[in-house]
Amino acid sequence: MINWNFSADDFEEQSFKPIPVGDHRVRIASAEEQTSGSGRQMIKLVLDVSGHNATIWHYLVFLPDNAKLTNQKLGELWNSFGIPQGNFNLSEWQGKVGAAKVKHEPYNGEDTAKIAYFISKDRQGKLPTWVEPSNKAALTGGGASAPMTKVEDLPWA
Repeated sequence: MINWNFSADDFEEQSFKPIPVGDHRVRIASAEEQTSGSGRQMIKLVLDVSGHNATIWHYLVFLPDNAKLTNQKLGELWNSFGIPQGNFNLSEWQGKVGAAKVKHEPYNGEDTAKIAYFISKDRQGKLPTWVEPSNKAALTGGGASAPMTKVEDLPWA
């Protein structure tokens, strides 16, 4: 049995607004090789967003039947974050800062923030510099995060 002394004084109902639509600096918190629900190789990225206590999950699914699209998405990601092309050493990606266009999509009846595309290095100059989230502990402790989309639900998975 769990031994915990719960105090209702420490509980406060919270609601989270999604990260606003637009261009944002993003940092790779983690990158992990996984397999999609349809059996394809993919990379799951967890991205911190500059100035926000939230993360966005992004999935890059490898499509053997559409190599051109897969290579385009990889090239955009590598360019945005300054990762050398062809570098699949995912541990080297962690901590890299790039930029992305954030869009909203409905998920379970609520708008959630998703990555529309990554912004190339040469178009990031007008964005503000990286701002560390005000409550970094919330990020590492499971703070405000976009709901997880099942990989099987992704149109390209």
